Amino acid sequence: MIEEDEITRYFRVERRELVYLKFIVEAYEGLATLSTADREQGIVVISYPRHFAEDLDALLNALGTEIALQEVTGMENLPHA
Repeated sequence: MIEEDEITRYFRVERRELVYLKFIVEAYEGLATLSTADREQGIVVISYPRHFAEDLDALLNALGTEIALQEVTGMENLPHA
């Protein structure tokens, strides 16, 4: 169940970078959760409380300088773990 105060975004990342991205996001304990929606396409789901939006945007912008990270839309119907 997704709460109103939770934001869910989808990103495409190179498959070889999935573990790195998950490791970094989880290192910021409590900031966000990351799950894989489509491993073959490298689609991940990042969910986070609305009050962390600015912090998460800063993290994603910094990560975007290290790895190819592209936000994608229209993925809301993908099942994710």
